[in-house]
Amino acid sequence: MTRVAVIAGVGPTIGAAVARRFHDDGFAVALLARSEEYVRTLAADLGGDAVAIPTDVTDDAAVEAALERVRDELGPAEVLVLNASGGGGNPVDDASADRLRELFDVRVAGSMACVRAALPDLRETEGTVLFSGTTFAEPPVTAQVEWGAVAPAARGLALSLDAALDDVSVTYVRIGSPVRPDAGPTAIDATALAAEYRRLVDHEGIATREIDVRKR
Repeated sequence: MTRVAVIAGVGPTIGAAVARRFHDDGFAVALLARSEEYVRTLAADLGGDAVAIPTDVTDDAAVEAALERVRDELGPAEVLVLNASGGGGNPVDDASADRLRELFDVRVAGSMACVRAALPDLRETEGTVLFSGTTFAEPPVTAQVEWGAVAPAARGLALSLDAALDDVSVTYVRIGSPVRPDAGPTAIDATALAAEYRRLVDHEGIATREIDVRKR
């Protein structure tokens, strides 16, 4: 049976690189993002067993429908990559509760919605959830105070889910350097990061609740 990976939050850096790596390794991939044109173009470029599903992760009904389509067209999800971020925050004088709610809805509530929708399949396949995380909110972040609140909440969700789920592995990937399509002197190459995501899926008998990734 074909293995299936769902990438929620597909953009031109991490999301695209992860989709390509899993597809190259024989996975069917479902590409979820708000940008319909981008995911359709990427799916066409990847070819067979790649499906574009335009989805807003803050819309619970849309997420449920997306995972139903994945199940019907590709099979049960074995891997769920949570990569939607919603952008950044602001310095304190420009920060707002509305912006904090927007970020929380995408990064935390949206991730929860994706996990809930995929959970029956993840349990069936004894699957893996990978959170694209950050070290950015540690220590406190004065430049983006809303993000400084939301990033630790996403990490808390990931760690709590891993502790709560005996049959699904959940890993929070703490990314400590910028990620670029091509590595620079201070950036992680997106392809190398995608290889690390792939490695986390097939650790027979080993669970990784959290991992730090940074530019060497």
